[in-house]
Amino acid sequence: MSGDRANKSGASIISNEETGTPGNEPAAPAELSVRPVAALKRWMNAKPRWRFPLMAFLAGALLTATFAPLSFFPAAFVAFPLMIILVDCAASRQQAFAFGWWTGFGLFSIGLTWIGHSFSQQDNVPQVLAPFAILALAGLMALYIAVTFWLAHRFWVKGALRVVLFAAIWMLLEYARGFLFTGFPWHLAGSMWADWMPAAQIASVTSIYGLSALTVLAATAPAVLLTSRLKPLIIGLAVVPAMVLGGGVLWGQSRLVANETEYDLSVSLRVVQANIKQREKWIPHLIDDHFNKHLRLSRTGSDRGKAEGVKLLIWPEAAVQRQNFDREASLLRWRMARMLEFGSYAITGTPRYQQIPGQIKYYNSLVAFNSRGQLHARYDKVRLVPFGEFMPFRGFFSAIGLSALAGNSFDHGAGAQTISLPGVPSFSPMICYEIIFPGTVPTGAGRPSWLLNITNDGWFGLTNGPYQHLGLARFRAIEEGLPIVRSANTGVSAIIDAYGRTVLSLGLDQEGVLDSPLPRPIMAPAYSTAFKMMVTLSVCLLVILGFVVAPMLRRRSK
Repeated sequence: MSGDRANKSGASIISNEETGTPGNEPAAPAELSVRPVAALKRWMNAKPRWRFPLMAFLAGALLTATFAPLSFFPAAFVAFPLMIILVDCAASRQQAFAFGWWTGFGLFSIGLTWIGHSFSQQDNVPQVLAPFAILALAGLMALYIAVTFWLAHRFWVKGALRVVLFAAIWMLLEYARGFLFTGFPWHLAGSMWADWMPAAQIASVTSIYGLSALTVLAATAPAVLLTSRLKPLIIGLAVVPAMVLGGGVLWGQSRLVANETEYDLSVSLRVVQANIKQREKWIPHLIDDHFNKHLRLSRTGSDRGKAEGVKLLIWPEAAVQRQNFDREASLLRWRMARMLEFGSYAITGTPRYQQIPGQIKYYNSLVAFNSRGQLHARYDKVRLVPFGEFMPFRGFFSAIGLSALAGNSFDHGAGAQTISLPGVPSFSPMICYEIIFPGTVPTGAGRPSWLLNITNDGWFGLTNGPYQHLGLARFRAIEEGLPIVRSANTGVSAIIDAYGRTVLSLGLDQEGVLDSPLPRPIMAPAYSTAFKMMVTLSVCLLVILGFVVAPMLRRRSK
C-alpha cells in the first residue's frame, strides 16, 4: 500500500505527511500530543500482532458496562476514544474492518451472554450449544461494527473532524442493525442512558437514534484532545458535543422536575406477576396449577373471590397455556371472567390457532374480555423472535429435508393495533421484544393513550437481559409521551409514566401484584418518532456525503 512504512518492530503504520485527502488515499493517524497515547500506539504496533485484536476486543467489552444494570456511562468515554485510536492505527481498510469486527465481537459476545441462559430452560436443545450460539450471534452482529470501522477508514481525515465522521457512520450502522434482517436494536449507544432519566429525555426530541449519535460524538471527543495538538478549533470541536449533551441533561432534569406523574383515577390496574419458572411453564400436569396461581394472585385482598376495585386485570405473555382460550366454550376464560366485577376487563397473553383451508396458523396472542367472558379484542404478535418464535427461511429448510429444524413456528400478526375497551382509554399492545423497536407506535388519529407490554423474560433468569429489556421499553414512553404498563412473568413488571419514570415495579424472581391507577399520557409530540429517526438518518448521511464530496471538490479546484 502506497504511503506505508515499517516501524522498527516491522509493523506497518501511516504518517501524517504521507497521507492524501479523504476519498483519495487512506488518511493517517492524527499527530500525537500526549505521551500515554503515543506509548499505547507503540505497544499495539509491536510484535506479536495480537495486541490490536486484544485492544479492540477490550474496547467493545468495556462498552457493555454502560448498559443496564451497571449503567456505568463513563466507560463509553474510554471505549469510544480507543476505537478512534484503532482506526487511526489501521494500515489498510481490511485491517480497519478486522479491528471493527473484534470490537463488535467484544461488545456482543460479552453483552449478549444472557441469551445463553435460555438454553438451560428447554430440554430439547442441548445446553452445550449455548456458547456456540452466543459466539455465532456475536460474530454476525460484529459485522455492523466492522463495516463502521471500514467506512470510517475509507473516508478518514486527520484532526478533530474524524470524530464527527465516526459518529455519523456509527449511527448509520446502528440504524441498519435495528431494521435489516428482522432487526436487532439492542445495545444502541443511546440506550446506555436508560437508567439516567435526565439524559434519556433527549430521546423525546431526537429519538433514541439521535441520542446515540450525540452520545458517540461526545464520547469520541476526548480522542481529539488526546491525539492532537491543542488549538482553539480543536478544543472547540472536542468540547462542544459534551456541552450539548450536558445541556440536554440539564434540560431533561428540568423537564422531569416541572412535570409530575398524572393519573386517570377512573382506571385502576392490577398487574399480576406469578413468577412461574420457565422450565416448569409448559409441563402438562402443571399448567392448571399455573393458571390457579394467577387466579389466586388476582384475588389479592378479597374475601369474595373477586378482583375487587380493579378496572383492568393484566396477566403476562402466555400466562394461559391453552390454545383454545379464545374459543367460545373456554372454561378457563369463564373462570377468569368470574373474578371480574361488572364493567371490568381482563387482558392476558395466550397462544391461539386459526384453521384455514389446508393449514393451521399459530399465533402468540393477547386477548381482552369482560366480566361475562365476551371477547372484545385480539392481538397477534407481529415481530417474532428469529430462531425462538419462528425459523427464518423455513421454506428453504423444509425443501432440503430439514423440516424438523424448521419446526412449528408462530405466524406473524397483521400489524400494530390500537384497542378500545368501553370506559377504558385506548391502548396499543406490544408483546415481548416488540417494544424495543422505535417508531412502531400508531400515530395521528390512531394514537393510543397508553402502551401495554406483556412479556415473559423467564427465559433469561437473573441475567442482564430483563433489565436491558425494561430500559429499552422506557425509551418508547419517552419518545411517544405515553405511559407503559408492563406485565412480566418473572419480572420486571412495572408502571412507567409518560416521561419514562418507573413509578411502581416488581423485581426479578418475585411473586406478587402491582396495584395502581393508570398514568395519563402527555401531549402528542409535534413530530412522530419515525420522522425524527429519518431526520437523524438524513443528517448523518449528509455528514458522510460531505466527507465523500469535499475531496472531489478540492481536486477540481486545483
